[in-house]
Amino acid sequence: MNDNKIREIRRIRENPRFRHYPEYKESGVEWIGEIPEHWKVVRSKHLFGNRNQKGYEHEPLLSVTQAQGVLPRNELDYRVWNPERNIELYKLVMPSDWVISLRTFEGGIELSEVRGIVSPAYITMFPRRQIFNSYFKYLLKSVNFIAELNRITTGIRQGKNISYEDFSDIQIAFPALSEQKVIGNFLDRKTEQIDELIRIKERRIELLHEQRTALINQAVTKGLDPNVEMKPSGVEWIGEIPARWTISKVKHEFESLDNLRVPLNSETRGSMGLKVYDYYGASGIIDKVENYIFDEPLILIGEDGANLHLRSTPLAFKATGKYWVNNHAHVLRPKHGNIDYLTNMLESFDYTHYITGAAQPKLTSEHLMNITVIIPPPLEQAQIADFLNSKTQQIDELITTEQRKIELLTEYRQSLISEAVTGKIDIRNEVYSKT
Repeated sequence: MNDNKIREIRRIRENPRFRHYPEYKESGVEWIGEIPEHWKVVRSKHLFGNRNQKGYEHEPLLSVTQAQGVLPRNELDYRVWNPERNIELYKLVMPSDWVISLRTFEGGIELSEVRGIVSPAYITMFPRRQIFNSYFKYLLKSVNFIAELNRITTGIRQGKNISYEDFSDIQIAFPALSEQKVIGNFLDRKTEQIDELIRIKERRIELLHEQRTALINQAVTKGLDPNVEMKPSGVEWIGEIPARWTISKVKHEFESLDNLRVPLNSETRGSMGLKVYDYYGASGIIDKVENYIFDEPLILIGEDGANLHLRSTPLAFKATGKYWVNNHAHVLRPKHGNIDYLTNMLESFDYTHYITGAAQPKLTSEHLMNITVIIPPPLEQAQIADFLNSKTQQIDELITTEQRKIELLTEYRQSLISEAVTGKIDIRNEVYSKT
């Protein structure tokens, strides 16, 4: 599967295999629109009942996730089983039940294939009549259906909860069981193909990030001349460095401006009028604010948070222009040298041995300022910076291209699901093939 497959996917609506039904009628429901003449529209309460059974505290505790659906909590690496208060109020879930969060349902309604209990923060529902789960698995997670859920619960972000009564009044497209099976099986096959393409693109992005990291690490620790004389750096993970380079400490090469940082809570930022200046945190820009603290190129390094270990976003990055920094990012001003080289050097470093705290990882100012750094001559710093700017830009453009392809595939996936579950395309004669 390659880019030709993506071009095929983008031509989906022109593909004669995806025809319209011969006749349509108005559904009378805005989010559904027209439906095939032989389809029905029914209210959710006629399809799903409220399973509000409590007092099953000896059942396994379940978690409800958008990524993995409903599964035992002990199967999630990041969840630890702890005795729960008011466990007798937890609700029973049976296989083929449907679970919806009371507080947030942006990911749709999840189908459970296991038995267990969920907290009172969920609605649990059982099918009142025979349905094909796979069809409803897609319908109840389609973007148009989720938009309808949000429409009927205006103000949920201010604490309003969806109730079973809210859900039960929603009208749903309801084809015959045999056609539910055709659509569900079709979407299983097609989404599997699309998801595989997305996985390929995501792996490609991972490899590009690895290539980018390796390129930076090589350049900032070994230089650009493979034939230069080397010497031990005295730092185990760095190894040898060019003989003309020197070893120093962060405190000798940078001035800390941490004392100038000012945190602003979300309420304060939200009340601001003209928000034009970048507001930086541990992992980069997180908001805009109406004023600034700094007006010069400086290097920021995350002070706390999971990214100290995960490194899923840059830990060290250059800030330019006029901007504000909160107390979650260290602020360093180079005393001399090329700021682009120095930023790449600090980003390439392994900070593992300098991080404290398990639950709340932290890189203290004291530890940061005593980290060993590598200082090439000024001319080599500039050469390395120019080389990396050029090479990383090329890699970043490739990453952006792959990300855009993932966006297109995701948009297509959503569109295909919405069109299939509301009868906008007729796939009854679709020939399933492995492509």
